[in-house]
Amino acid sequence: MSEIPWTWLLIRASGVTAWGLLSAVVLYGLLLRTRLLGRKAQPATLLTMHRWLGSIALGALALHMGLLLVDPVVAFTIPQILVPGLAPWQPFDVALGIAAFWLLISVGLAARLRTRLGKAGNTVFRRAHLFAFAAWPLATMHYVLAGTDALAEWSIALIVAVSGLLVFALLARGFVPPPARPTQPAKAPAQAPAQELNKELVDSTT
Repeated sequence: MSEIPWTWLLIRASGVTAWGLLSAVVLYGLLLRTRLLGRKAQPATLLTMHRWLGSIALGALALHMGLLLVDPVVAFTIPQILVPGLAPWQPFDVALGIAAFWLLISVGLAARLRTRLGKAGNTVFRRAHLFAFAAWPLATMHYVLAGTDALAEWSIALIVAVSGLLVFALLARGFVPPPARPTQPAKAPAQAPAQELNKELVDSTT
């Protein structure tokens, strides 16, 4: 253990953390589309958690990639952590993680530009948000193929448990109806913030 560089330990830890947070983001997104939790969780709360976890996941992913630049064992360069296929170590496995990273970035950018693009922003966001469905499988394959701890018992148990939970939530999305759309209140200046929140929740569940 003492011979393993501290950077490599943090790279592994931040990678698993980023994958776990991404899994939580997907789970909250699926819960937002169903009534699986009933009244135990309000759509606004689920949406807030979905966004908050997404930001934390990107932060963990940025740390994971940044540590690769300072690791003394496998010295990555900036192009090698951003361009698929250039990695000096297991290029295909690393490329899967890079692809997942760019898919998540595209979703984040679409979310930031959503309000600035007006009506077209909702369409752009919904289309870009589809990339998130591909990001998780790619990140999982990267974890399994490139992760040095992937075959450890705790890691296998984690992957199986999380995957099973997401499959269950995905099936529930197909069979459990989505939350009822909020009724639009009468137009009034004082109710504008509530109208914006209702519109956002509707867009998130369509």
